[in-house]
Amino acid sequence: MRGLHDNIGPAGLPDTRALLVVHKGRIVMETYAPGFGPTSRFISWSMAKSVTNALTGVMVRKGQLQLDKPAPVQAWRAQDDPRGAITLRHLLNMTSGLDNDDDAGGGLGFVTALLFTAGYREDATATAADVDLIHPPGTFWAYSTASSQIIGGLIHSANGADRSATRAFAYAELFVPLGARSMQMEFDKAGTFLAGSHMWASARDWARLGYLYLRDGVWDGRRILPEGWVDFTRTRAPASNNGIHGAHFWVSGEPAEGQWGGMRGSLGAFYMSGNNGQLVAMMPARDLVIVRLGEDHIEDWDYFNALPGRIADAFPIAGAQP
Repeated sequence: MRGLHDNIGPAGLPDTRALLVVHKGRIVMETYAPGFGPTSRFISWSMAKSVTNALTGVMVRKGQLQLDKPAPVQAWRAQDDPRGAITLRHLLNMTSGLDNDDDAGGGLGFVTALLFTAGYREDATATAADVDLIHPPGTFWAYSTASSQIIGGLIHSANGADRSATRAFAYAELFVPLGARSMQMEFDKAGTFLAGSHMWASARDWARLGYLYLRDGVWDGRRILPEGWVDFTRTRAPASNNGIHGAHFWVSGEPAEGQWGGMRGSLGAFYMSGNNGQLVAMMPARDLVIVRLGEDHIEDWDYFNALPGRIADAFPIAGAQP
């Protein structure tokens, strides 16, 4: 395997800035590029979607949100609005049928406008929800940061539409119990956290979140996520054009036609993934969590997707005889 510092990008730093491996609950490998270390925060990009999955799971466990009831989006409540059939499950699976997938709209694309255009970021959730339904909910998969943002709005509303209350909920119910105190959320001007793209945390705290999922949503004997939530998370969303997406997490396997390639293999791996090769992979068969954070000036997605498997080969399958 190539060394961490082999590929130097145009900024004079290797692409991979942090690489960390947890085996059976213990850090067995941890290395950083020059200028980075255990206290450095790294941006999530789309790994924020997996944090949103966790916060949603907490709210479902507490009875504040329901997975299979119509999502309580105010703009969809008119009796004749077909969007009223969209459930939280549809949004998490990215099978809502809304015309807000990342490439929608032409030009810069919906996601770019949502995250970086001033008018859209005034209220990103309203922008994400104010689109037409173009497929029956549950029938068509499309990668959608806007779906994550709508879920973020539901979490925000359930916390009194108050930024401080939302942040306090996230820390009290998820970050502090995990010891993930470096986790930092970003918010739009309406006070809603950017649920699909902008969170920051240290490599160790990204590993903590991964370990929560590796242990079925239980941390130090305390159930954080409801029973069955992790299985739901890592089950392929039931749409004919989806092969490797679960519920705001990815699963190893063969992509459907038109989906970009992901992690291959048959050991039941599932993972968080973000732009520039941000990756947290959970490999239950080997009791592993693998974290890779950095950039992608030289390394590419083929490299990132193959990396966990190459690392995993150094560890036995759980329960296998030596």
